[in-house]
Amino acid sequence: MTNSLSDRTYLFNRHRLSHQQIDRWLGENRSKEFVQEKLKQLDAVKNFLSVTDLLTQNGISFICIKGPLLSNRIYGDPTVRLSHDIDILIETAVIEPVMKILFQNGYHLTTGSIWPLKKAQQELLIDVIHHLSFYNQQLYLCVEVHWVLMHELPISSKKQKELIAGNLTEVDFAGRNFTVLTKEFELLFLIIHGAKHGWNRLKWLVDIHMYPLNKINNARFDQLVKELKAGRMIGQINFLLSKFFNTPLPFTSDKHTPRYLLQYSIQSIDSEIPLQLSLRDYISSFRNQYLMYPGHYYKYKMIARVFFRPLDIELIDSSFKIVYYLYRPYSLIIRRLFHVR
Repeated sequence: MTNSLSDRTYLFNRHRLSHQQIDRWLGENRSKEFVQEKLKQLDAVKNFLSVTDLLTQNGISFICIKGPLLSNRIYGDPTVRLSHDIDILIETAVIEPVMKILFQNGYHLTTGSIWPLKKAQQELLIDVIHHLSFYNQQLYLCVEVHWVLMHELPISSKKQKELIAGNLTEVDFAGRNFTVLTKEFELLFLIIHGAKHGWNRLKWLVDIHMYPLNKINNARFDQLVKELKAGRMIGQINFLLSKFFNTPLPFTSDKHTPRYLLQYSIQSIDSEIPLQLSLRDYISSFRNQYLMYPGHYYKYKMIARVFFRPLDIELIDSSFKIVYYLYRPYSLIIRRLFHVR
């Protein structure tokens, strides 16, 4: 373990911990020295309310993910967690109405995000990615519009939607009523989200350590773990929580969590996040995600995803989905042989 994990600046910049979280991590009491950062988070809450009010006023139903509401749920303060994006989950039927609302209010699609004109291409995009990102240059604000909470799961999108529909609740915040995930589903989502990213930021680990476990229905949580086949990730998070806090979660885990998942998570925490993944980095990340769940269905989905790049949709005009999956390996070979983009 490097000494960087005891450096406030490093924890703030590299691991995106707020100064209040860093105080807890380091056993210090210095967060009041960083008033400007607190003001930025208050501004983030204001922007969150502005965007969600806009959707509500236009009759759009949505589920809030992470952000100020998660911070408020964990810490009793909407500004403790650093929030740079606003994440909402919607039905696919309202993707275009939401896009229209955002476009009319100063947002545009971020680089790498596309929304094709043809219906068949839209359906393909919806099948293989889970969100579109929008950016407001004046507000320096990113809004991520999700229609699937997580694509890389060992269950179908239909089953995932059914689980989410059965695990929703309402919370009051700033004089408004919001739909959010139940605590049990949200905690499991945070674990899966952190595992997918190899736990390369300590902020996710700290959130889970601080999550109000006394308000969790243990039996319901264990059932969700079984339904999502997430036992390996419970083993992984318990390994990390034991290492850093000596307090694992009190939930059922898979005793056969692959050793690589444990090794990769520590390596990710200790290493710098590369600006661009090398081939070795890409293979390591793929292996981590490949091992997250057992079963052939999940592995098939993972491999199929490798053979698709959303930006290729703009280069191809075909009614057959298989063409888009075949194009990427072909384009990779062409780029490697002729050094073209």
